[in-house]
Amino acid sequence: MNKDYYDLRGQIVKAERRLAVLDERLEMCAQYDRCKVVRQKLDKVKPRKREQYQQEHRSELADFEAAERFLKDLKASGEAITPKAWRAEAVKLTAQKDFDYQKMRDMRDEIKAVENLRKAADRLAHEGQHQQKETER
Repeated sequence: MNKDYYDLRGQIVKAERRLAVLDERLEMCAQYDRCKVVRQKLDKVKPRKREQYQQEHRSELADFEAAERFLKDLKASGEAITPKAWRAEAVKLTAQKDFDYQKMRDMRDEIKAVENLRKAADRLAHEGQHQQKETER
């Protein structure tokens, strides 16, 4: 039972790690989409007002560049940029993880019950041996 419990715990940890990766990717996609408008507007700003615009929107431009770099590196590593598929996988993994957590809680209750039975049986066996020794005397 303990082996099954720890195997299940390993599956949950694996799912949590994958979810962390997917969450980071989805956050970067959202950041890219959110800040893309500011970057596009920068390209349209006249040169003399460009620096002022950059000063006013420094954080959005930095966020855009970070997201763009992240997604570009991801694409260069051969990974496809598929936010829709990532969201679907995240939903599936979250549902599976929740199911596994519930299964793990149930297993934990079963293990506690078995441990209590084992302790009671050991105690009874010990008491039986103690009584047997007293009757032999």
